[in-house]
Amino acid sequence: MAADHITQALWSAAATFKTYLQLSGDLDIDVAIVGGGITGISTAYLLARAGKRVAVLEALKVGSGTTGSSIGNLYTPIDERLYQVASKHNEEALRAVVASRSAAIDFIEQRV
Repeated sequence: MAADHITQALWSAAATFKTYLQLSGDLDIDVAIVGGGITGISTAYLLARAGKRVAVLEALKVGSGTTGSSIGNLYTPIDERLYQVASKHNEEALRAVVASRSAAIDFIEQRV
């Protein structure tokens, strides 16, 4: 008999997801973001702050797709992925990867 496997992150199992009405007409916007995960919401946030009219389009529930089933893996890579970057590129590229991941983590933490 196969063991039961968890297919949902513990945090999302207890989360309350807000429900939004289905889009019923045209929107007058500058940018449409497809997907309401952390990347889509962060992108929409930055565009809105820059003065753009933005709509986030999500088929299911905001934050419930890939973001909702992740383990919250906000970290700066320190394993073989960094080795792969270092072996294919130079040290400057390696530093840029680490800096960009760190900046992304800081950005998300500041807004949560």
